[in-house]
Amino acid sequence: MKKKSLGTSLEFDRVYQEVLVDLFSNIPDSRRDNSKYSLVDALKSGFALYSLKSPSLFSFRQRSTAESSNLKSVYGIGEIPSDNGLRKILDSVEPRALAQGFSALFDRLQSSGLLADYRYWQDHLIVSLDGVEHFCSKEVNCPHCMVRNHRDGSRSYYHAMLSAALVCPGQSEVFVLENEPIVKQDGTTKNDCECNAAKRLFQRMQQTHSQESIIYVMDALYACGPIIRQLLDQPNWRYVIGVTEKGHKALFAQFDQAIAQFDQANEQHRVHWQDFKAADGDYAIGYLNKLQLNDSTPDIQTNLLYCIWTNQKGEEKVFSWVSNIKLTKANVMKIMRIGRARWKIENEVFNTLKNQQYHFEHNFGHGKKHLCTNFAFLMMLAFTLDQIQQRANRYFRTLVENLKTKVKLWEAVRAVFKILPCNNMKQVYLAIADLYQIKLE
Repeated sequence: MKKKSLGTSLEFDRVYQEVLVDLFSNIPDSRRDNSKYSLVDALKSGFALYSLKSPSLFSFRQRSTAESSNLKSVYGIGEIPSDNGLRKILDSVEPRALAQGFSALFDRLQSSGLLADYRYWQDHLIVSLDGVEHFCSKEVNCPHCMVRNHRDGSRSYYHAMLSAALVCPGQSEVFVLENEPIVKQDGTTKNDCECNAAKRLFQRMQQTHSQESIIYVMDALYACGPIIRQLLDQPNWRYVIGVTEKGHKALFAQFDQAIAQFDQANEQHRVHWQDFKAADGDYAIGYLNKLQLNDSTPDIQTNLLYCIWTNQKGEEKVFSWVSNIKLTKANVMKIMRIGRARWKIENEVFNTLKNQQYHFEHNFGHGKKHLCTNFAFLMMLAFTLDQIQQRANRYFRTLVENLKTKVKLWEAVRAVFKILPCNNMKQVYLAIADLYQIKLE
């Protein structure tokens, strides 16, 4: 699908300077005034590390004359700290201050008009949540590390985070909206968990996105009373949460009973079945409204969608979700598409970070306070800016189309950085086009 032009407000250089540099410049520096390197230079350096897809801090430190020039002109870095200096500075930054960049990027997307393409059922935005582990070691650890005990008596120390990303069926790009660290909280000895992280994440989303009509899509872990109650407290929010027959026996027992006691006259307790043919296969969808979520939360009513999908090879798969959206013949296919969009956060965010040279599983540094989390946040900010370029920057899109993969584009960016001084990222793209004889205009 051809993407419409969104002007220049989403081009790399403007978003970086007007959104991210502004963020970095306003993060408080708790260090002494005579510090050798500025906090803003350290934050710019950390961002550039992931923006350029450098494989290590050692590689980032070994710079040609052109690279040093480009880091100053493209990323605005005055003085780049040493490896240990960078780690020490970033370790002291409060992650919540850095995380404000995600809502700032969202505001830029909103003002640009891009979000119009991401409004789905009744103009809702779809936000997918999932957790991911981004550090693990049997030796390196800090007070915030969670602990995993193994059968052989050994221990692993790890960090994780819960991410929320804007997704939409039929749209390739995803945009990270929020990240919540899953780490031992201050003053506690017990491991944190995804559900507690979700509660904290929703509290912040209420502060930053309370006016947005949002549908949250999540896996079966979140189909529980505390999470659903928190979502129901926000009138503009809806949910589509995966459920399983094994994990939600009482819910499915009500569904099965309604099928067994079929009553044509009683519409409220009748399971409706609809068949749909689509490009990706055939769908048989059953749905029933006003079910009790589980025995322990009799006050929570929800609606169940049960989907049997047969793909073009004749293979059959079953999916099911609960939702506070009233299910009807007119909307069940869209609600099903919303539920299946949850996997975009795994496929388009986490798998991209792991497989497209963001070096997600490489430990750039652990620190004693917040370094591990801040590196993860800087990576997510760089990824989100890349997704904006993929969506809205015609130079970026044309280069990827001709070079075939984004990995090759990252390699070309680093190659130009090494040999050719440029004033901004636009000039880097133009230089790549010239090297490969790609027509951009």
